[in-house]
Amino acid sequence: MRVAILATGWAGFNDAACRELAARGVELLIATEDQTANTEYASHRHDEYATLHTWRDDPAPGEVRDAVRAFAPDAVLMHSWHYAPFREAVKALPPGTLRVLWMDNIWRNVPKQWLGRAVAPWWVRSLFDAVMVPSDRTEHFARRLGFGEADVIRGSLSADTTVFGSGPRDGAEIADRRRFLAALRLVHHKGADVLAEAYRAYRSRVDEPWALDVAGIGPMADCFDAIPGVGMLGFQQPTDVARLMQESSCLVVPSRVEPYGVTLHEGALSGLPIVSTYFVGAAPFFVQDGLNGWTVPGDDADALAEAMARITAAGPDRLAGMSDVSRALGARTSSAGWAQHLHEQLSWRTAALRSTDR
Repeated sequence: MRVAILATGWAGFNDAACRELAARGVELLIATEDQTANTEYASHRHDEYATLHTWRDDPAPGEVRDAVRAFAPDAVLMHSWHYAPFREAVKALPPGTLRVLWMDNIWRNVPKQWLGRAVAPWWVRSLFDAVMVPSDRTEHFARRLGFGEADVIRGSLSADTTVFGSGPRDGAEIADRRRFLAALRLVHHKGADVLAEAYRAYRSRVDEPWALDVAGIGPMADCFDAIPGVGMLGFQQPTDVARLMQESSCLVVPSRVEPYGVTLHEGALSGLPIVSTYFVGAAPFFVQDGLNGWTVPGDDADALAEAMARITAAGPDRLAGMSDVSRALGARTSSAGWAQHLHEQLSWRTAALRSTDR
């Protein structure tokens, strides 16, 4: 089977999952921008398992279309239904090629989404045979765009389980670390400023505050200037983030809006208690309120600070129980499981599509 992936950026978890897919004998074309803004990923060495087509700014007219056409895929997975070079490539596919929209957006009831829903029969639904989603929240959006229950491929994202993971963690060890970790791009929708405000408030509420390590880069880095207890670590490669999670006591995810948030899966795999805003798409999968952490409203620094204070006061026994729940929730999916599921879905959907095109 030959699969082309048209992606708006590439991360370590994508690399791990597609490496597993290639190991199953799937030939891959990955077409994506060379580097996502506010990241500094080291080379993923795509050429070890895939044909790679990248660009720095915008691709030239017809560039992506021609690369996909030359690859002659059996199926195409496409991010971002409005990106013109990708739409052009999918429209040019010959009959019998499975066209899959790979989306992670969640329904937020905003005007732009209502417009998308209005034009979906012509702009979205007519272009794709199926949709691939990571969560029920995204499926809810996809169904509003006109995809039926049978059109949905579920479980579209997984953390890199070759890097992230942990055996049982001792509660005293977690408590003794005395460190919160936030791994995020320092931009508005990720809530970098909310985290900075929350951490200031948290430090004023507890007698012996834990430190906060911030792993990431972006234009809002100065929000953390002069806040005691903050360690600005810059961008960290996935293996370094995995190490930091083993050295931390709690993962904090302050996003205003996060379509999914693979970092929650990474934290769960690492056995961390988790504090997350509710509008992170992966929160229902990996945060069970009161058992392995808490979800709080987005854009609410006071609520985030209060949840961080509750983690600090939890004590070793409670933290050990939280860690066990996180590890159990993290085990729900893996890079290899993702690849197996997707391979099976594409295989039978491609066969079904070609049987109807005869």
